[in-house]
Amino acid sequence: MDELKNMQPRDPAINSPVEAAGDEQVKLKISAPEPKRILRGLRRFDVRDLFRPKRVIVKPAIKSFIESPNTSSRDGAKIDMIVLHCTTAATVWGTIGWFLNRESQVSAHYVVDKNGDVYQMVRDECSAWHAKTANTRSIGIELVGTATDRVTDAQNRSSAQLIRWLAAAYRIPAANVLGHRFAPGNEGTTDCPNHLFGDTTAEAVAEWVNAKVADVLGSEASRSRRVVAEPAAHGALQPAGRAGPSAWLARLRSDLSRIDRNVRPLPAPPTAALTALELMTIALEDRRFFYHFGIDVRSVVRETLKALTGRKHGGASTIDMQFVRTVTGFRAPTIKRKIYEGFLALLIQFRRKKLEILRSYLGCAFFGSGLTGADAAAQRMFSKSADRLTIEEASFISAMLAYPRPQHGLPRWEKRARRRAAYAVEVFASRKDSLAGGYEIAPLEGAAGKARNSGMLRST
Repeated sequence: MDELKNMQPRDPAINSPVEAAGDEQVKLKISAPEPKRILRGLRRFDVRDLFRPKRVIVKPAIKSFIESPNTSSRDGAKIDMIVLHCTTAATVWGTIGWFLNRESQVSAHYVVDKNGDVYQMVRDECSAWHAKTANTRSIGIELVGTATDRVTDAQNRSSAQLIRWLAAAYRIPAANVLGHRFAPGNEGTTDCPNHLFGDTTAEAVAEWVNAKVADVLGSEASRSRRVVAEPAAHGALQPAGRAGPSAWLARLRSDLSRIDRNVRPLPAPPTAALTALELMTIALEDRRFFYHFGIDVRSVVRETLKALTGRKHGGASTIDMQFVRTVTGFRAPTIKRKIYEGFLALLIQFRRKKLEILRSYLGCAFFGSGLTGADAAAQRMFSKSADRLTIEEASFISAMLAYPRPQHGLPRWEKRARRRAAYAVEVFASRKDSLAGGYEIAPLEGAAGKARNSGMLRST
């Protein structure tokens, strides 16, 4: 009987102990699911979903990851929107050059060229600067085209596949895939995306979305059967944290193959004489180019000491490393990327001649808006091929490696480039023989070939 008296009373309604607290009783309730919620779940459930094959949605291959400096944190905001833009620039490199310019204060996560190539410029987890107050919650996609252009068939395919992947990865509904001018906080501030999708209306954009990608942005049941996958062919954006030896070797072979495809073999017999542009590039970018094996240890030590003492320092990159970076698209500002880049630069020393590396780099380097390769830059600035430049002209073109030609702000840019070009001429005058590294020097014109003002200052 005493045991029965000491037992705590129970509330028959909830079958849980009732704890006495003075004159009050506190009931410990056990929550149960609401019947209405259970019924809603049963209505949505379809047994056939258990036997349907999962649909794999693959991210389209990224041709190159060219990281824009115009980015910031999302401050914890969830990605729930995709904003579509029209570049208004006729070429993809005009757009990329503009997004690389810090003074433009503009960027986007992805750029889709007219031929369907996809370039990434901002990582998904970061905020790009493309849609004002919607930046922190959105992914920005730029489609190359002027204000009157329509999307090409190749752009249709690539952008639709990209939107499918993003929508599946971040669970973005079809209603949140918007044109720039229709994004929250952007109404009335722009005409973008202009006529890319036909009429300049929200309905035209919605119609395109419904026709191309809405089938994977629909019900929760269909979403549950999706598998989101990264592209198998390109892993340049972010190396795996702890990849196994086989995966690491596969990636290494892939990167070396990509580098080999971009090397320009020397002609037979090779033209071993160095041109003015090659000498100026060595003078500005890597004075010991012919004396190291892809990594300049002396420069690494010097720049490390500067960093440790709080002084302004550089990255100690050699021309070999810059070539690797240009070809592979590895631009993440991390020590891990720098070490891997140096390792690749070391490996190609055993596969290619120094002169091949130098000329291949100049053939694919970025010199500014719409200017890829030294020949394109020389034709634009001086209306001649790169191997016919004078010392002064070559120094200006080589300065464009550090100061690529922008779409706007040309007078300020030209002043900076000319200052660096003058420095290159001074270095060449004092170290001519050491810069050549034992190679012959082609006949050089000493007189400055003046650039046509219309050629240097006209917009792209």
